[in-house]
Amino acid sequence: MVNLTIDGKQITVSKKATIYQAAEQAGIKIPVLCYAKKLFPYGACRICLVEVEQMKGRLIPSCTTPVTEGMVVTTMSDEIRKVRRTVLEFLLVNHVLDCPVCDKGGECDLQDLAYEYEVNANRFEGEKFDLPKDEVNPLIERNMNRCVLCGKCVRVCDEVVGYGSYTFINRGFETKIATAYDRGLNCEFCGQCVSMCPVGAILPRPFKFKARPWQLKEVDTVCGYCGNGCTVTLGVLKNKVETIRFNDKTGVNDGNLCIRGRFGYSYVNSEDRLKKPLVRKNGELVEVEWDEALAVAAEGLKKAQQEKGVGILTGGRLTNEELFLLKNLAKTLGTGNLDHSGGECYKGLTEGLVETLGVSASTGTFPQIEECEAILAIRNDFYETHPVVGMVVNQAIRANHAKLFVVADKTGKLSKLPESKTLLAEPGMEVNVLNAIASVLIEEKLAVTDGVSGLDELKKALSKYAPDKVASETGASADAIREAARALASAKKSAILLAYGLPYTAQSKELAVAAANLAILIGNAGREGSGLFLCGEKANSQGAIDLGILPAKGAMGAQAMLEAAADDKLSALYILGEDPISSYPDRTKIESALDKASFVVVQDLFLSPTAAKADVVFPAVSFAEKEGTFTNAERRIQRLHPGIASPGEAKSDLVILEKLLAKLGAQVSYTGPAAIFAAVTASVPGYQGIDFNAIGPQGAVWGGENLAITKKNVVAVEGAKVVKGKYRMVTGSALYHSGTLSTHASGPLAVVPEPYVELGREDAKALKVVEGDMVVVKAANGEMKLKAKVANRLPKGLVFVPYHFVGAGLNRIYRGESVIPVELSK
Repeated sequence: MVNLTIDGKQITVSKKATIYQAAEQAGIKIPVLCYAKKLFPYGACRICLVEVEQMKGRLIPSCTTPVTEGMVVTTMSDEIRKVRRTVLEFLLVNHVLDCPVCDKGGECDLQDLAYEYEVNANRFEGEKFDLPKDEVNPLIERNMNRCVLCGKCVRVCDEVVGYGSYTFINRGFETKIATAYDRGLNCEFCGQCVSMCPVGAILPRPFKFKARPWQLKEVDTVCGYCGNGCTVTLGVLKNKVETIRFNDKTGVNDGNLCIRGRFGYSYVNSEDRLKKPLVRKNGELVEVEWDEALAVAAEGLKKAQQEKGVGILTGGRLTNEELFLLKNLAKTLGTGNLDHSGGECYKGLTEGLVETLGVSASTGTFPQIEECEAILAIRNDFYETHPVVGMVVNQAIRANHAKLFVVADKTGKLSKLPESKTLLAEPGMEVNVLNAIASVLIEEKLAVTDGVSGLDELKKALSKYAPDKVASETGASADAIREAARALASAKKSAILLAYGLPYTAQSKELAVAAANLAILIGNAGREGSGLFLCGEKANSQGAIDLGILPAKGAMGAQAMLEAAADDKLSALYILGEDPISSYPDRTKIESALDKASFVVVQDLFLSPTAAKADVVFPAVSFAEKEGTFTNAERRIQRLHPGIASPGEAKSDLVILEKLLAKLGAQVSYTGPAAIFAAVTASVPGYQGIDFNAIGPQGAVWGGENLAITKKNVVAVEGAKVVKGKYRMVTGSALYHSGTLSTHASGPLAVVPEPYVELGREDAKALKVVEGDMVVVKAANGEMKLKAKVANRLPKGLVFVPYHFVGAGLNRIYRGESVIPVELSK
């Protein structure tokens, strides 16, 4: 620690702090334009100049100058004020004065500083910039006439996002920030540059001319898409979410968001939202009052349970409180047929980790990843499914020089990061490569074996996964496999990352076991600052597992329920917050199940293809309209706060379940989410002692920052066999979408509006296919006709189709396999 004096105030801070950070900690304001707490110090704008007694004769930038023992700092004097005014005058020489029509008006740092320092005239003359606007990007507008060259957009895109869209070009007065070849901005559309820009040079296009900042009501809540659990600040006007506001003071994501979190909110405002309950009469769904819809649903479910039974399927976007009531509903109906998210993809947590580590959750927290020395990402798709965690990985590399190893069948964002090595393998062969890494750890005596059970059996099983053999089978480099093992073993802090979700159902358990074996052998699991991260696809996937939204012993899981319904062995299905026809594997089976079931109830935001087949449809509300808690993939319980009222007569899943329970004759006496959460904490291991009203902006991490594991049991797990074929198809998530919900949002749709098949350039050349051509993808059980996307990340013979779009018909072909042989033709 260091002691110093700022404006007469004695302060003790970390020796790593800068003068600016020390002043901020003491509550002393120093103006800045180029500084941001999550970026490396830069010192471009010179607004933060201060005087240090020990350095008389010159002013120094406070944002780049480290503190020293005994330093005496003055942050304001007549001279400092004069210099800051001069700096502002220089900035305004060429800056266009279009504040009346600039959307940044009212929250522009330059405007605020000009007012504070009374810069109402300028001693310097210069021609105003007249650069063309960049409106190529559908979500981000760039007007470089307003730019002050702070460099924040350049730095955040490099240091945090890892994309590198921007750079400085030209020299002197001609300097400007531009994209590659000074073309229009074409990037991954995360909007990080929008949030960083202190002026109106970079603005969100969907919000243009919608409102002034002071007109907006700001409401902090949790993003409703993936398991990152990012805090988002809704900008609300007249009961409509007009924008997502930048807020780096709330939550653990430090204001970082992806395209879905920043631009994927518009579905909550959609006119297509369900507004009244629907009941099927004479073959048609017609609007009815709530009481009638609830009565029909209650009667139909009771009757079905007395016949062949009821199955309940939910998604991972219900709150913990809603999931708790759903379990009560299952008990009231007397059914153990309760499941979520397709019933297979989460088995890595519920079976794999339980068998190896004795837990069913990630063992660390996301901020710890930034301090890691070595990181193993299983599948490059991890950045597509959980982009903000991917940004943390990039920050670990930039700030901590972490080594990153990616086990994948294609290259991607993670492969391009510095210090990154991709162990590029045949599709579906990740388990084999992980086994090879484990083999090296044991063979070279790098493994931590104290207290580990199952070691002898694992050694025997790994004898056929020697690095050279696995390399010849999978195509991954044997040297890279060895290097990954050695780096992971030598790292004091390490992270292993694996995502799960509906398009990743194949080998869910096997991958988790193989990853857990590695975590045990390198001493990662349970070690402070390290962690094994299994991250769910949906916002509350972890909450669903914590609350046991799983089939009871001897009861049916999701796939068994659908098969039973299709075989006329299950009378009713109750589906909440999920659209199986659009997103589950094997669409033919699902459609058959919904057609054969004598009674179907669906609870959703939209009249989805699944809802269109229901007998009763309940209109539910979005994350922006409900109160409760989500538990993210790092076990962080966070509060949701309603920002807008529900459309029409739509109700929260919580209220619907309460009313349905009452119709079924159950006694429901809870007075709201807080009371239900209290019941949750009384029954869910790890949640005890957490008070709903005490959950603050940082949330509450059950199990602590490092979850204690209850065993170290390595388990031998079989790898896969190479799937042969000239062309092989894999599916998964695209960065721009999450599940099927984002296909109702104009932001993601502005970038990726329709399904596509992605080919490598070599295959495209051989097929004489160019971007936008229609390509027929034919498999053994069906075919699709999709537009071609040609890119560099796919090896020869591998094609990729994202699973988000129901119109593609992908799940008529995809039945949960990791790889599908296909034929391609133009």
